Amino acid sequence: MSQPFKDPFNFVYFLGFLLVLMLPTLPATLSWLKHLNLL
Repeated sequence: MSQPFKDPFNFVYFLGFLLVLMLPTLPATLSWLKHLNLL
């Protein structure tokens, strides 16, 4: 449990995993932002 380099690595890996999960929803979010900007 006393490994200082393990937590940041897990955090970055978790962020990368979230980014991979969010990739399919990028076009939808971009379209929503475009519609909000048009309004």
